[in-house]
Amino acid sequence: MLPLLFHKRLFLHLFLGFVLAVVTGIMSHECGHWLVARCYGFKGQTMGYNYTHYGTPSKAWLRRDSVLSRYNSEINSGQSIHRNEYNKLAEAKERDAFLITAGGPMQTMLAGTLGLMLLFVYRRKLFAADRLSFLQWLIIFLSLFWLREIFDVVVAIVRKCTGHLWMEGDEFTMAKYLHLPTWSIFIASGVVSLLILWVVMFRFVPTKQRLTFIFAGLTGGLTGAYLWLVLLGPKLMP
Repeated sequence: MLPLLFHKRLFLHLFLGFVLAVVTGIMSHECGHWLVARCYGFKGQTMGYNYTHYGTPSKAWLRRDSVLSRYNSEINSGQSIHRNEYNKLAEAKERDAFLITAGGPMQTMLAGTLGLMLLFVYRRKLFAADRLSFLQWLIIFLSLFWLREIFDVVVAIVRKCTGHLWMEGDEFTMAKYLHLPTWSIFIASGVVSLLILWVVMFRFVPTKQRLTFIFAGLTGGLTGAYLWLVLLGPKLMP
């Protein structure tokens, strides 16, 4: 078995790569929300450092809200003859809202899945490599977009343990729309994220570079999250 080695120069490069990957992952995630909202006719969307304002709904969406508001009191009083129409409109609105919410996680998962597919496409070259090239590391980083899922699970658990009553996160909202247990999507995506991390780390990262990769991932990922979510993001994109 080859010894685990620590490469200072590689560590610096991977550390910076993880810092940039965190920022890229966060902003591309928000782009997923932005794009789906635009497809549904929303206008004037704005993106912040870690959130997306969907802007003004389309005229069709506003008309739907108007109808739902008008029929709501009648439905609750049991007098409305428009119950079926109301239910259809409510279901359509919930479906659209779910897809807009899912736009962010789906973008992140699709990017990570693309990276994982490329790893398997070029697996022979990767398996034969004693040290990975720049382009091979790029594919590794792309596959690790999936790490957002396990990161968010850890954050959610910490928030829960520290007494936060309101649990934030797209996966919580998606589970609510689908009428699933609150943690179901979070836990499922987190498990998939861990499996992908294991495959990438122990199948595609060479043994000689693995220890450096692990340290760079831990320090670079946390540094990138702190720099963007706490120090720079709120100032550059408030």
